[in-house]
Amino acid sequence: MDSLKAEVGIMNKHTTTIHIRCPYAPVWDYYTLEVCTHEHVRCEILQDICDEVRGKEMTQEDVFAFLRGKINQPATITLKGRHGQNGRLVISG
Repeated sequence: MDSLKAEVGIMNKHTTTIHIRCPYAPVWDYYTLEVCTHEHVRCEILQDICDEVRGKEMTQEDVFAFLRGKINQPATITLKGRHGQNGRLVISG
């Protein structure tokens, strides 16, 4: 079934929210994680991976690198962030 999805371009898309403490200012940063893949991914596995960084003090780049290293299958990962009261940043790969 996964190979059929890949042939016709059907993607599985998983989305969750992660909150991280900003290492540069005393604010919370909020990120939306999107994982898109042609293969099946158990949402419980993604939640467990996200739980490893939730509430920690990290930059968005560090969060992205951590998640990219933990999600061990072909997928596009997008991490959209809002830094306290500041602007937005999107990292994808």
